[in-house]
Amino acid sequence: MTRGIGFAILGAVALTLGACGSDKGQSSPAVLFGKTLAGVVMGNGGGAAPAQVSRAELEKLGTPVIMGTIASSGGLLYLVPISQQGNVTTWSTSNDITITFKDDVMSQTRGIGPDIMESATPSRSQLQNPGSTYRRSYAYLDGGDRLVRFTYDCAVSFAGAETITVVGRQHSTRHMLEQCTGNRGQFTNEYWFESDGKVRKSKELLVTEWGPIELFRVIDRG
Repeated sequence: MTRGIGFAILGAVALTLGACGSDKGQSSPAVLFGKTLAGVVMGNGGGAAPAQVSRAELEKLGTPVIMGTIASSGGLLYLVPISQQGNVTTWSTSNDITITFKDDVMSQTRGIGPDIMESATPSRSQLQNPGSTYRRSYAYLDGGDRLVRFTYDCAVSFAGAETITVVGRQHSTRHMLEQCTGNRGQFTNEYWFESDGKVRKSKELLVTEWGPIELFRVIDRG
């Protein structure tokens, strides 16, 4: 992803927020806030680093919000939930960039670029249990639109208790490492679990050429 695409993602944030309001009346709070947010994230032209949005601004949405960052590209995006079936939830920006989570673990992406089309993922209970071992897989499209699957053998370890800050708020967490080795090398995913088992933050592989995406659960409920 180029920096230009990264800023395009930022622009989509405002549309996502605006979509949460009424289809009528441009004066609805969500629409007005969407316009305000557009100014915040797009006001750093000339190649400056994207600006984060404050917690107070995000709380005005009245919906859960996830913030994602892609370190390799400087991309910054905000997502809201659009569908849920059992333990599978899909979050989206308004230009159809989506991330799907299964049991709070990223399982699919669409619209980012090299996307995870399918995956076999561990459960939250496995990721919270030091010593857990399992096989996970990722499937991507190749140049001929064929699915290519890569498998990894993974093991979980406990990195320690850690207090993290997510958009101005501190959270006490257990930091877990998922270390995986397979036919495309090795990588480490990281998860920060709260006492109730919720994933507050994660750092998960997107594609080996890009590295991970960091995901922060900023606003929990509407």
